[in-house]
Amino acid sequence: MENFAGRLIGREGETAELSRLAASAMAGVGQAAFVAGEAGVGKTAVLELAAITAERLGMRALYGAAQELERQRPFALIASCLGMDATPADTSRARAAEILRGNDRYGLPDVLGGTGEADFATVEAMLGLVEELCAQEPLALFVDDLQWADSASLLVAHRLIRSVQQQPLLVVGAYRPVPRGEADRLSQSPVRGNCAVLGLAPLSPPAVSALLADLCGGEPGPRLRNMAEGAAGNPLYVKELAAALVREEAIEVCGGIAEVIVGCPLPPLTKLITHRLRYLSEEVLQALRVASVLGAGCTVTDLATVLDRPTHELLSIVTEAEAAGILREVGDRLVFRHDLIRQALYDAVPGSVRAMLHLKTAQALATAGAAPERVAEHLLVAAPAAGEFLTAWLVESAAQLTTRAPATALQLIDRAVDLADPHDPRHDHLQWHRAIAQLSCGHLAEAEETARCALARTRDLAWKCPLRWTIVHAAFARGRPDLALTETRLACSSQDVPAIETIRFQAFSAVCLLALGKLSEAEEVAATARCAAEAEDDGPALANALHVLAVKRFLEAPGIEALELAQHATRLAPETIHPAQRIGLQLTLANDYIELDLVHKARRTLAAVHRATERTAGVFVPWYHLSSALLAFNTGRWDDALAEVEAGLEPGKQFAMSRALRAVASLIAMHRGRRTTAAAHLTAAAVASDSGTVAWFYEYLPLCADALADEAQGDAECAYTRLATAFDHGVGHLPGQSILCFLTPDLVRLALAQGDTTNAPRYARAAQQRADHSGAPYHLGDAYRCQGLLAQDPDLLLEAARCYHEAPRPLSEAHAVTDAAELLAHRRQPAQARALLDQALEIYADLDARWDAARAASRLRAAAVHRGTRRPRNSARHGWEALTDTERIVVGHVADGHSNPEIAARIFISRRTVSTHVSRILTKLGKTSRVELAAEVIRRQRPGRACPKD
Repeated sequence: MENFAGRLIGREGETAELSRLAASAMAGVGQAAFVAGEAGVGKTAVLELAAITAERLGMRALYGAAQELERQRPFALIASCLGMDATPADTSRARAAEILRGNDRYGLPDVLGGTGEADFATVEAMLGLVEELCAQEPLALFVDDLQWADSASLLVAHRLIRSVQQQPLLVVGAYRPVPRGEADRLSQSPVRGNCAVLGLAPLSPPAVSALLADLCGGEPGPRLRNMAEGAAGNPLYVKELAAALVREEAIEVCGGIAEVIVGCPLPPLTKLITHRLRYLSEEVLQALRVASVLGAGCTVTDLATVLDRPTHELLSIVTEAEAAGILREVGDRLVFRHDLIRQALYDAVPGSVRAMLHLKTAQALATAGAAPERVAEHLLVAAPAAGEFLTAWLVESAAQLTTRAPATALQLIDRAVDLADPHDPRHDHLQWHRAIAQLSCGHLAEAEETARCALARTRDLAWKCPLRWTIVHAAFARGRPDLALTETRLACSSQDVPAIETIRFQAFSAVCLLALGKLSEAEEVAATARCAAEAEDDGPALANALHVLAVKRFLEAPGIEALELAQHATRLAPETIHPAQRIGLQLTLANDYIELDLVHKARRTLAAVHRATERTAGVFVPWYHLSSALLAFNTGRWDDALAEVEAGLEPGKQFAMSRALRAVASLIAMHRGRRTTAAAHLTAAAVASDSGTVAWFYEYLPLCADALADEAQGDAECAYTRLATAFDHGVGHLPGQSILCFLTPDLVRLALAQGDTTNAPRYARAAQQRADHSGAPYHLGDAYRCQGLLAQDPDLLLEAARCYHEAPRPLSEAHAVTDAAELLAHRRQPAQARALLDQALEIYADLDARWDAARAASRLRAAAVHRGTRRPRNSARHGWEALTDTERIVVGHVADGHSNPEIAARIFISRRTVSTHVSRILTKLGKTSRVELAAEVIRRQRPGRACPKD
């Protein structure tokens, strides 16, 4: 199959379709396509011509091809395609490359999440990079040989295709459909957006004849056509057949007819491919065999390093191989013209020789300072021949390899442990690296067991502390702070643990006690550890001690003292604590600010931490989104809260922290009268297993959602029983009166409705104690509302409403106003009651809290009070009027040509949240792409029309 003036013989339909898709993407409506077909059918040629077409249209075309050897390396294909193999020069690629290296994530438990597919932070970085490139100019990504692609790259491809229509983006992948693999499943998976699958069938007989005519210098005669039928329409087979016949001078051209000499047999494809190798010198063949071991694409420098020859000596070898049609240059890489040629060369090398070549390649790459994952690819094939080199290399490089490819690291370490002498002093080192790799892969119980066994057998005191810490972190991460506590206490009592490490173990034991709900003991231990840490100026121990003290004080007596402890922890020098520990401290502080109604400080703290959460990922991503959602929910920005929930659900499921997010969405849906949606979220929350200790502190949210659902179904008694039981007996390990004090107004209200006059005052006293400590408007509002309900005093209830308004907590404000209206109605003051009802209904309308509005109206109607004149309300769900304030801001930035990462940086939210807003905007406005959206904004900004930012 050849290219004639921008076309491929027999592939006119497919290339025309890809040209159409490229034109659509160029116009702003992104497209995706898969080109599927057997080996040699012309997939690469179709992709290359499509790339030329895209560039002619004005798109930036990027190309990458998966390599069989790189299947174990996460993000190998997509990183190569996006130009991140070498040191990137531009800031966008440099930022993504830094996240790809993952230095901030080393040693963190379960960085891959429950699915184990890919590092979440790097997936997000790749998506962000593509969005930034699309904002610069329309982008076309061509990825070949997807059947060999690593699973992380396929995940990125899936995410790109899922929302491809929003960007001026074309994504085209090519793969072999047999045997069926991940690439085939990706092309058939249901995704949002525009995605086509183009199957390349064998060439038709006329197309084969046209191809032979070009290759042989004349129209093919009967014998040549009959011989070509054996190629079954495979273009590569046809071309190799013609080339072999021409080389052997087995074709005669007479009168414009090319005919094969009588008696010439039809050789198989593999023989045809190796036929051209017969004309190469032994020196070139040897170099090509080494190149086949290096992989489908290598640089001249790589080849020179392995052959131990100067680069300039290889130039003539490369030139001869290119002239013979074996190699071709793609950028700085040498690529085999077809992988079948590389495979033929590779298979010709005996297995034992191949293993030694892979080992030699690994050694040469390691000496040259290549990335550890590239060295690892060859060691996976070379072992057990690697032997001593494998062990020595892992001792030096396992940490770096684990941050980049933990599964590969674990596989190699397991082999090294099997090969190493148990009495080798490096054995303990390998076992520790093994435990860390298991920890990173999310094999938490296995990591704990590996570390325990290694700790029991080692005599090297230098390894005892690292192994103990691995046990502690693995146990804590898998939801067993009791086991982590036991290990920290054993460490503190051991004579083998240095004094500074004893302080750190003691501080972490306080963290374990806090997670177990033993607040008084946690405070006592943390206070002791704090004194010792301050004396030694030790950041990690001091951070944990301050964190425990702050949380304990905040649960029991929220106020300035607790807040100062949390602030002190975040002010510790960044270099003295792990980046992940610092993120946890900042998110804790943000939640403290939220609770104390310090809204601006909460927003600033979340804005400051969101980039760090994206770099580190793990549980911090859903925790960040949950914190942002709670802030938006409390302050009445419910649509923004739902956007944060939607952005957080995927990482929430991956890192076992989705229940609380679902609960927030359920609460909003319930208040808005959307019971089916609320029930769906509650059902999903019920089956989720959030095992992490951070998630435990938010288990009150599903409890609240369940109780509200009870009330919505008319079962106030069940709601009261549920809340009262939790208040007295706690939520999980945590004491109910500390974590559920915000529910005291509802407890008082429900208790009075059930005739429980004994416990209602007790709940009111708890609310008053919290308000006395904090003085926060929200807490004062709860105290006033409890007192007002008990005393049936509308003035106290209106004071509560004033405090809620100051906070601001609009939902609570509307509730308090409704309570006051009902009391005034029963006191026969209908005018005042009606005014308050109208005030409450206005707030509910702003929130779109239809269920609450209906309930308030019903309560007052029972007291013969009806609402006054209704002010027209905007209840649109589609069109410009349906956009929220945040969505209008995002629309303006999209119209200005900013990418999602740029918008996120400008308005201080995450890229994922911006992406959620953009999707919702497009749905509300009935648009399919950012270009259409920008065009509509420009149209509306013409004289006489309002700007959507207003």
